[in-house]
Amino acid sequence: MSIIEFIILSIALSFEAMIVMHGCALKNPVKLTKGLAEAFCIAAVNALLLIAGVWLGNLLRFTPDTLDPSASSTNSLLTDTDNLVYLGLLILVAVRLLFRSGKKGRQVQPYDISRFSTTLLLGVAIGINTLIVGLALGFRIPLGENIWRATIPLLIIMTLFALLGLMLGRQQKELRARRYTLFAVLFLLAFALKGAFWG
Repeated sequence: MSIIEFIILSIALSFEAMIVMHGCALKNPVKLTKGLAEAFCIAAVNALLLIAGVWLGNLLRFTPDTLDPSASSTNSLLTDTDNLVYLGLLILVAVRLLFRSGKKGRQVQPYDISRFSTTLLLGVAIGINTLIVGLALGFRIPLGENIWRATIPLLIIMTLFALLGLMLGRQQKELRARRYTLFAVLFLLAFALKGAFWG
């Protein structure tokens, strides 16, 4: 997978962090320096969950690491199975996001993000989708060759998005959560279909 694809995936996963941090900062504003540290903390937790998901996917995938060239039909079947699992898991995340965006006037629970322990747990809660996406990726890509291309864009982009949400929340600016969730779904579906059918 190219770095552009990982950037698109990182943007799709980062919208949720922006929405949640905005909702928290509306009720519990924090200083920008502390907010930057908390945004980075959430991004770091999600990067670790992505790595864990890819590692787990590598363990569970059907295609073995060493393919037997003489069994091309078997190899093709196993690769197709991996692609279907990959596509199914990404669609599962997209459906989860769609159900969330379907709630009119969606309200984010205003957690007290002034404590790092709360921020850490919030990062894990946001990272459930990231873990599932990592699991899906693990059925298609080896962890060792893609670890930096997958995690660095996510770390940078999610930090920026979470900080943006926090800044907007501090200023009591409105954020159209439903619209951004739908953007995340579109990005995720484009990534899923491209990876499953066009390699």
